[in-house]
Amino acid sequence: MDKSTEDLLNTTIEQQNIKVHFQPIVHLQTQQIYGYEGLVRGPVNTVLHSPTRLFEVATWAGRLSELDLLCRKITIKRFAQIDLPGRLFINVDPCSIVHEHLCEGQTLTYIEQCGLNPNQVIIELTETHMVEDVRIMQQAMNHYREMGFRVALDDLGAGYSGLKLWSQIRPDIVKIDRHFIQGVDEDRTKQQFVSAIINTATLLGCRVITEGVETEKEYATLRKLGVEMVQGYYFSRPVEIPPLTISPKLFRRDPRTHKEDESPTIEILLRTAVSVQADTKVAVVGDLFTSMPEEKSVVVLHDTEVLGMVLRKDFMDIYASLYGRSVFGKQPIFRFMNRNIMQVEKKLSLEDASFRLTTSLDIYTDEFIILEDCCLAGKGRIIDLLHEITKLQVSKARHANPLTMLPGNVPIQKQLQKLFKDSVSFTVCYFDLDNFKPFNDYFGFSRGDKVLGLVAELLVTNITGQDDFIGHIGGDDFVVIFRSDTWQTSVTRILQQFDESIGGFYKDHIGNVITVANREGKEQQYSRMTLSVGAVMVKPSDFLCRIDLSEAAAIAKHHAKALRGSSLFIYDLQPATLEA
Repeated sequence: MDKSTEDLLNTTIEQQNIKVHFQPIVHLQTQQIYGYEGLVRGPVNTVLHSPTRLFEVATWAGRLSELDLLCRKITIKRFAQIDLPGRLFINVDPCSIVHEHLCEGQTLTYIEQCGLNPNQVIIELTETHMVEDVRIMQQAMNHYREMGFRVALDDLGAGYSGLKLWSQIRPDIVKIDRHFIQGVDEDRTKQQFVSAIINTATLLGCRVITEGVETEKEYATLRKLGVEMVQGYYFSRPVEIPPLTISPKLFRRDPRTHKEDESPTIEILLRTAVSVQADTKVAVVGDLFTSMPEEKSVVVLHDTEVLGMVLRKDFMDIYASLYGRSVFGKQPIFRFMNRNIMQVEKKLSLEDASFRLTTSLDIYTDEFIILEDCCLAGKGRIIDLLHEITKLQVSKARHANPLTMLPGNVPIQKQLQKLFKDSVSFTVCYFDLDNFKPFNDYFGFSRGDKVLGLVAELLVTNITGQDDFIGHIGGDDFVVIFRSDTWQTSVTRILQQFDESIGGFYKDHIGNVITVANREGKEQQYSRMTLSVGAVMVKPSDFLCRIDLSEAAAIAKHHAKALRGSSLFIYDLQPATLEA
């Protein structure tokens, strides 16, 4: 590093010549701004204008911690000055955190001086350097939490030890690196990575933000994957005076799905919840529990955002001790809350809620919080959820195919009627095994049932769209009602995997050829089973007429079976196939 650059750094720090730009973080379900990330810039038209270069030079000059603390101070002050709503995300270098015992508490002091609450601030750990001692940093992050801050892990998937930090620090929020977001609409691997992160975050009681969203297609794909919050140029670039709202035109709305309309939702379990603000004194909550002996918990809020829950048992063990009230009575209640409480939107299906609850780790499972547009609606009880799930499973079993337990004819017809009623596009694919009957006659029903089980497994494994529907008509006939745009890719993959697997069911038969009596009683050779798929694409414009879908499907299947090997035939629904 040359002397002129070092001199520029020293001048920048001494004169506090740092500018802050803010970029909004958007909550997709509420279509509102959740908060802003503060992004610093060095002196304009200099080599230090780029934040990356600025912090590199500070590291070489041995002034990283000093610069990092200065940037925090300026960011907090500017956020308060322009009176931005929501939360403030502050970038913090891990090296600064490790050495912050030299200036402990200054971040909290800055916040209090500016009239902010630590619950509004998220400490965003930027992994620009390798964290050599995770234990020390874990202690530092716990210290921040004790002061009321929340913690986010930045650039997950791009740092030196992101997954290790995630498992040990257990942040409240993780931000997926922009590398996995760029082109996510066209990259299946990136989609799977994002889905895996969302699933893991759910199990760990953690929220997810995706960075670097630049196009409408990227945004639409992330929304379908279930991402909660996004950040990127698509909504707003980092600017000194950021927007306070996001244009509704940037959000896409899909028609309501059959799941939302037909499946029971968590709303039926809604119970009233008692809530307090995060800065409520412990003594006040103690009085609440004393006056309401039936209440097991109190929900803690920051304005309208749910932070966690105070559990009666844990709270009273401390508060009702010999000196509990006198020692803790004047402290804010957020220091005594449990963050590991499941939160679900009231429109979530009972099945999805049950899966989240039963697969989550280290969470309180007697009760859970129910939200409406991310605001507190009430709470539910696990015992009520299990009761409703049991009723639902009994009802489904009544109309399921006994072999594969996939929905049978009744739910299939209901699903088709629902799609026609809602006037939404869909594709019906009928899957039919070729040469299944002679296989069944030759090897017996037991092995034939295993083949049917293989087909069911391939369908369930490869068809993952939330709005897609899989059914078993009976025998070797299956049906899939696709709403997803990638249905052809799924079908092609199923056909390929079927061809790779079916040979194992023939054991030692050379060429997988068997000789069985045909319907006329004559011996006939039959080649290895294949899988034929007839597809009928239905558009809303077709709904103006009555569609004989069963006839169209029969034609599609006939053409598919006429093709050689496992095959897909797409039937073009023409006016000739419509009844007047």
